Amino acid sequence: MPLVVFVRHGEADNNVKRLLVGRHIESHLTECGIQQVKDTGQHLKKLKIDRVCVSPVTRAVETAKIICEINDLQYQTDDVIEKHGNLFLKFYSGDDPILDSYGIESFSAVKKRIQNLLDDSMKNYPDKNLLFVTHLDPIKAAISIMLGLPPESLYGWHIRNASMTILKHENGILSLSGVNVMGFHRYIDE
Repeated sequence: MPLVVFVRHGEADNNVKRLLVGRHIESHLTECGIQQVKDTGQHLKKLKIDRVCVSPVTRAVETAKIICEINDLQYQTDDVIEKHGNLFLKFYSGDDPILDSYGIESFSAVKKRIQNLLDDSMKNYPDKNLLFVTHLDPIKAAISIMLGLPPESLYGWHIRNASMTILKHENGILSLSGVNVMGFHRYIDE
């Protein structure tokens, strides 16, 4: 049964400094982030990934390059999963004129894009294992879609850097199979 795997980018400078950089300011992977991604890349060797799409943001591209090198894969940059928002509760509560004035996409808009991405992926690649290297908010949007969770309930969820969120495609229906999937040593160390 085909899988859709979302991988959050590895730890980046902005994560360590706790800065909201969005898509316009570059932030590179840290040494820890590179190791996290290498570990995830090794776990992904157990799957036959057919297609890799990556957000065009630097930290996601650096993550995809490492994963693809380990797995002898190619990736394509996909603006559909590009991050447009922030991590604050206001972002999750819906459209807001203040967010709009700063050009920040609301969580509801991210969720609609992720729903379209999932629908298109299942229609166009029904028998393929897909990997999307992306960011926190698109992953939370996928979880919200799968579990029917209201946006405000996702605010406190932490999606670990370079962790996998796994959706399984069974008989035309996607189900959530795993969140924050990573090497066991990381559960203890982080």
